[in-house]
Amino acid sequence: MNIQKLMKEAQKAQRQMAEAQERLASMQIEGSAGGGLVTVTATGDGTVSKVRIDPGAIDPDDVTLLEDLVTAAIGDAQRKAKELQESELGSAVGGLGSMPGLF
Repeated sequence: MNIQKLMKEAQKAQRQMAEAQERLASMQIEGSAGGGLVTVTATGDGTVSKVRIDPGAIDPDDVTLLEDLVTAAIGDAQRKAKELQESELGSAVGGLGSMPGLF
């Protein structure tokens, strides 16, 4: 095994990973619950940046429902962010899988 080639490939993968992480931080995804009554915007790295609550979702007599909707919308946004991460980061390091001894 050529150690120099291995090091170059690792450095290339590291650069690609950093670029993918930068792209993820700038991407926006949206999760929702209750048919859109609660919408959460997050970055591709999973950071929640905005929560929008439709006034129709606010019932002072049922705060638990609103809490559940917010939790579900955040979960939806985070699930979508994870799928995006797997896609972006998987393609960034895809070439390393073919290098014997690394994976």
